[in-house]
Amino acid sequence: MTPERRKQFIFAALVLVLLFVGWRQLRQGSFGSPTAASGAAAGASRGVVARNGAGNGDPLVVELRVADLEREPGDYAPGRDPFRFGAPPPPPPAPPPEPDPEALRRAEEALAAMEQPEEIVPPKPVPPPVDVVYLGSFGPERHRLAVFSDGKAIFNVLEGGVLNEKFIVVRIGFESVDVGFVGFPDAPPERLAVGG
Repeated sequence: MTPERRKQFIFAALVLVLLFVGWRQLRQGSFGSPTAASGAAAGASRGVVARNGAGNGDPLVVELRVADLEREPGDYAPGRDPFRFGAPPPPPPAPPPEPDPEALRRAEEALAAMEQPEEIVPPKPVPPPVDVVYLGSFGPERHRLAVFSDGKAIFNVLEGGVLNEKFIVVRIGFESVDVGFVGFPDAPPERLAVGG
């Protein structure tokens, strides 16, 4: 398309647009009408006249309906809000099943059996607490003597010997001694360190 041809095409389109706008203005009656020539001052007075109800029916002046301004907007509740995330509520719990009469009878029997007094088992005897202090050991390796004190007297006991008729010296080490209990063969021996 040559530049001259393009200019002719644009000019024709412009003429068509102007013709359309002119035809529309003539059809509405505002192009060249006496009301359009009166200007903005006439428009202000027409608004007052139209509000008072004494208007001449000019289509450009629209009556203001105050009731439309005071109308409340409709309630809008969106069904889904992507900005408000939350876990859905849990489903209601299922109703409990009806109890079986046989199961009820068994439960009552078990409860009655639990309520019966059990045989009272006497507590197992507990070995006595160690009330002596290990002071150390001396002598040859085969015949070592452990030295103990109860705060009043000092006792020298060989390995395997009995101390105060309550304790048995099970093993003598370099810095500790293992003490068992007379009458409690199943009780594990207690280890005493020097001074403890």
